[in-house]
Amino acid sequence: MSETRVIAEITLVHPELVLTPTIQAIPEMTTDLEYQTIAGPGEYYLFFEAYGGDFDEFDRVVADDPTVSEPSVVIDGGEFRVYRMRLTSAERLVLPRAAELGMRVLHATNGRGGWVATLEVPALEALREFREHCRAKDVSFTVERLYHAEDADYEAGQGYGLTPVQRETLVTAYERGYFEDPRDASVEDLADALGVSSSAVSGRLRRGLGALIEHTVIR
Repeated sequence: MSETRVIAEITLVHPELVLTPTIQAIPEMTTDLEYQTIAGPGEYYLFFEAYGGDFDEFDRVVADDPTVSEPSVVIDGGEFRVYRMRLTSAERLVLPRAAELGMRVLHATNGRGGWVATLEVPALEALREFREHCRAKDVSFTVERLYHAEDADYEAGQGYGLTPVQRETLVTAYERGYFEDPRDASVEDLADALGVSSSAVSGRLRRGLGALIEHTVIR
């Protein structure tokens, strides 16, 4: 029998964490970490998907963000953009340590003044070691949620490829009649209920529905 997987949703905060100055200056913009590549010893390129805010403002702010350099748009999808950026310092880059400890990063997005990461944890001891690693680098480490992958809450969300934010958006849309014909709620209504911009809601709905299709219909 396979071991029960543990899912941890954690918040990481430090003013020198990647993109933190931008995140705090434009909190309405959603920024998801897509992946990172090694450019050389201690050098990284990071790819982010951004949506839900003013891209012109985002470009102005990120150009002055001391945590990154060489920002460039590699995909412009209209309502979203994918950026490639060079990390200026790996001093606060902590997620690679999570991978070394056997954890899998399921999702990482801006939130709570820093980054909210959802990790699949092989053992609680690994999570404790990761916490100590973060604290040694003065990175605030807070466990927001801890649950088993087989729990109903996980199966209703991450089990179908959904992030917690996407699940919340889809549930709110369903409960408020967004999927009815005719609709009982608009994107603007959902934005008001969730406290985010209309474009952020559109992006979350599109990605959430895409994840559901990928993990159900086409499997």
